[in-house]
Amino acid sequence: MAIGVKLTTTRNQEKAKAKAAQAATAAPPMTPEREELLRPPAFDLFLQRIRQAVEETEIPLGKIGLALLIVVVVSGGAYWFYSYNQAKGEQAFAEALAMYNAEVREAPKEGEAAKEDDPPIPGKKTYPDEKTKYTEAAAAFDKAAGYASQSFMSRYYAALSRLKLDPAQGIQSLRDLSVTPGAVGQLATLALADALAAEGKVDEAIAQYQQLREKCAQAGNNAVVSPEVIAFALGKLYEARQDPAAAAKEYATAAKSRSMALLGQQAYQRLAALDPEMARQIPEPKMGEDDAF
Repeated sequence: MAIGVKLTTTRNQEKAKAKAAQAATAAPPMTPEREELLRPPAFDLFLQRIRQAVEETEIPLGKIGLALLIVVVVSGGAYWFYSYNQAKGEQAFAEALAMYNAEVREAPKEGEAAKEDDPPIPGKKTYPDEKTKYTEAAAAFDKAAGYASQSFMSRYYAALSRLKLDPAQGIQSLRDLSVTPGAVGQLATLALADALAAEGKVDEAIAQYQQLREKCAQAGNNAVVSPEVIAFALGKLYEARQDPAAAAKEYATAAKSRSMALLGQQAYQRLAALDPEMARQIPEPKMGEDDAF
């Protein structure tokens, strides 16, 4: 009998040792201190706010849970609505842009045969005249601008469309958009300066290009208009204003461009005509380099 008791005791001791060894290799127990360390800070703050709300308002916990459920449902619905509207806005903008870029195919005049060498592509939108095209495009961009995700860019293209229909109206729209921060403001300022130059308003155009230069300098890597493009445009405007010294200075800046070989070469040729000595101090741009406006 004593031997059996001794064997049982030995087995129990071995089982206890095995459990102890297994516990030593397992994860430590989840104590309140360990739970505190593992809890995400945001979730901890959330729980603190819930506890504080319960203590201050003495609202039953069941009502608090119902309120949280409502918040989750509303938040999920808001996210779905935002995603849905963003997709709708992108679709509306794409449709308007297709109108803006559509081909104009004028109907043959009376007694004139239709051109058969370039038949229209099935499914591709075309317009009989530019007035119809830009009128529909402007209206479509106005619609797309109603979506927050496409507001500024749609307004920009709507202004460009109206510029084709009524220059004064388009210039005013671009002027309003030019104060917008970011890429749209830069693009609107560029379009505004070009439109003013086309209207013969040289001094106003120069002022807008100078403002654009400041905006792009402040934007740094986020600038969407290169300094060489601005310099070349200013050079032509200073030439029109009969200020060859200022024009040569701008052309010298544009001629140093290596990312836009064609623009750099044109600027160099104009510089050489205005100030041959200054031109000799700058290596002439060579064609064959990347030419991307």
